[in-house]
Parts: sequence; structure tokens; C-alpha cells
Amino acid sequence: MEDLKVQLEELKKRLELLEENIDPVDEVMLSIKARLRRKLEGGKLPELDEEKAAKTLKALANPDRIRILKMLSERPMGFKEIKEALGVESPTVSHHLKLLTKTGMVRKGDGYEISPNGRLFLRLLEIITALEEVEE
Repeated sequence: MEDLKVQLEELKKRLELLEENIDPVDEVMLSIKARLRRKLEGGKLPELDEEKAAKTLKALANPDRIRILKMLSERPMGFKEIKEALGVESPTVSHHLKLLTKTGMVRKGDGYEISPNGRLFLRLLEIITALEEVEE
């Protein structure tokens, strides 16, 4: 139990250091910080849901789906607009949007728009790719 308290204190210190280095206008990073704080109030992060994690990673495991998130981060778009921007067939676009919608990264209204979770995952991808080169 004492070891867990020490680990939590260390994690809180790391969060404080991150907080000092976060650009205050970066709302996504502020969102990450707030979400982590809420999760840590219970003493630890919740157990990893492997199925949910795999579905989320699957939704992000395609360059066209990442392109869709990037486009929608700039503004909401209609289906036809997304299809033309990607240059792929309608069934492919439907499949991509279905996965992104199912995982909560994209919302459908009059058109398609990125959700706060979609912005969060897009920002995390930017951070991950900035940290190091990924070898194929």
C-alpha cells in the first residue's frame, strides 16, 4: 500500500511538471490533464479494457482514417466532400466513418465532425509521431 502511495505521488509530480510545460492555449492537452486528474482521484487509473483499446487502435490504424480526423479537425464536412478529398470509393469512406463513429472519434449530424475524443486521439498521434520515428 505504501508503494502505491509513493507511485501516485511520483505520478502527481510528473503531471505537475507536464502542466508547467503545456502551452495554455492547447485545449486538448488541458483536456488530457483534467481527465487524468479525475481518474487519479480514485487512487489509480482504471484497469485497461483490452477490447476497447484494440477497437480504438484499429480505428486509428489506417492513414485515410487519420486523414479524415485531420480534415474534420479543421471543420465539419459532408460525406461527398470527404470522399472527394480522399479520392476513394463510397463503400471505403462509409467503412472508415463507421469505425470512427463507433469509437466515438467522429459524430454525425448534418455532416461529420470530430468529437473531443477524436481531437484527443489526433493530438496523441501527433505527440507519438513527434517523439520518434516509427520503423516499418
